[in-house]
Amino acid sequence: MPADAARGLADAAKALPPPAEQPPSGPGHSNGATPAAASFAASTYTTADFEQDREYYAGLPLGLLHPAVLDHGAAAGCPATAGRRRYLCYFLHRHLEFRLPDAQSAAEVALEGGHAARLDTGCRGGGGGGAAVVWEKPFGNRPESPFWYAHVHSKDAAKAIAARSLLTKVVLEVWGEGETLEGLQAAVAAHPEAERAKWGGAEQSFKFVVDTWGCTFTMAQQVELIESMEGCTRFQGRIDLRSPQNRFWLIVVKSNGRGLPLLPDRYYFGREVAAGDRSVVSTYDLRRRRYLGPTSMDTEMAFLMCNICKARFCSARVRRCSLVLDPFVGTGSILIPAAHLGALTLGADIDIRVIKLGKKDKAGRQVNVWTNFRDYGLPPPLGLLRCDLHTAPFRDGLEEVLDAIVCDPPYGVRAGGKKSVAKERLITDRTSYIPSTDPYTLAECLHDLLDAAARLLRVGGRLAYFMPSAPGFYCEDEVPRHPALEMLANCEQMLTTRYSRRLILMEKVKTYSAAEAAAYFERRGPPRMSIDNMHEYIYKSPAELAAEAGVTLEEHRAAQAARIPRHRGKNI
Repeated sequence: MPADAARGLADAAKALPPPAEQPPSGPGHSNGATPAAASFAASTYTTADFEQDREYYAGLPLGLLHPAVLDHGAAAGCPATAGRRRYLCYFLHRHLEFRLPDAQSAAEVALEGGHAARLDTGCRGGGGGGAAVVWEKPFGNRPESPFWYAHVHSKDAAKAIAARSLLTKVVLEVWGEGETLEGLQAAVAAHPEAERAKWGGAEQSFKFVVDTWGCTFTMAQQVELIESMEGCTRFQGRIDLRSPQNRFWLIVVKSNGRGLPLLPDRYYFGREVAAGDRSVVSTYDLRRRRYLGPTSMDTEMAFLMCNICKARFCSARVRRCSLVLDPFVGTGSILIPAAHLGALTLGADIDIRVIKLGKKDKAGRQVNVWTNFRDYGLPPPLGLLRCDLHTAPFRDGLEEVLDAIVCDPPYGVRAGGKKSVAKERLITDRTSYIPSTDPYTLAECLHDLLDAAARLLRVGGRLAYFMPSAPGFYCEDEVPRHPALEMLANCEQMLTTRYSRRLILMEKVKTYSAAEAAAYFERRGPPRMSIDNMHEYIYKSPAELAAEAGVTLEEHRAAQAARIPRHRGKNI
């Protein structure tokens, strides 16, 4: 690089004003202009502040139970990454424990033949085996950072991560990164000339996108930052802000500690391989849906649930005959994203009134589950059954017919579970008869769910379900298991300071054996979970809980608040 050009870049870097010390305009990014008169100040956060923030996230679970994860910078020369390409996955700062499972499943869909590779349980020691993605931790090995690296076998897999996962903002082919702007520019200048010519030639139009983490730039600052990169990029093509052939991202990390985790200063520059698309969240927004119930699943979470199962029911070889069941279908809020993703759907519920009769909407029209599918123009369910898994009406010997089971079992916080029971009763009118039911504990419900999944899923099929969690009521050993199922993910979603719920992902790994299942459950004893006693805890007042614990109300509230790491609210 010529000395005069290097001096010019250094001068441009020195002239760049510091980032704004104010909250970002959105979760983890800012593309719009801030007021020109905004004041700027250097960060007042010290090394001790960064270390304290790091400790909050040191034990952050990754969601996946057997991920292939390398420390930052350990990929060079590692056998696990041989034959793979390295991309930067810029995640949204939402649902932190769901990010890797969501992206992993998207990459699995892109594998040859649509078949998901088995995760190598030995990959923590550096092996990647046949894993769809070998993950490399963000700079500084900070798991809370949104800047993860994905090592995949093909560009199609990288594109799939952005296009098919809900929590990925963009996937970049990294051209350079550094702790300072000068370091970034030197790294970009050293990027292979052949690659630069391929995407920055005279015939290629392009656009720069400036994105920030933990700070904001005015439009004038963004323009100045872009101009400072012209010397190291040396693009020959024309700028096209409307429909460029190539988009290049310049990401600046300058934490100010207001609402986001404190991360080390970092600059990234890369070519956009694919950008995320969250339009389905607004398209299927519950506020626009005519048939809803008190426990209808949030649209974003319903899509996340289906996303981590879709490696099976959206793959090329099973698309035409794939079948997804929700045995607690309610108003159909989980089957809708499954249908959108291309699956054939089937639902069941113990309440005939919910799936058949429905209710009237605001305009006084009768609506039900079928209404929602018609309104969205989606293929309706193949059928809706009035049944429960405790006394499922499936014929004996019916096995391996489903590709996925995705559901939200009733766990007693807002609506208690019920199961069918046989009672002596004279039925005078079968058209209006409601079968008898008894209470259904969560432990018993999950026992039946896992056994049904082990029988009805194809080998390789997946089960995704939610279970509640709270301090003193959740134990890793109590999470239900089955000899035919392997657990792949356990992702916690914080709901309140008092309780949360966990998305459990399991995969069928071998053919169902009734004798083996019976022996396994006999060894474990009757279904029993501490969570079955959680309802009383949830609805007690803070004063009552403090009195039971023998502490003051202020001490109780402080303990509750400390349980949730910094910046981890309902959606984090």
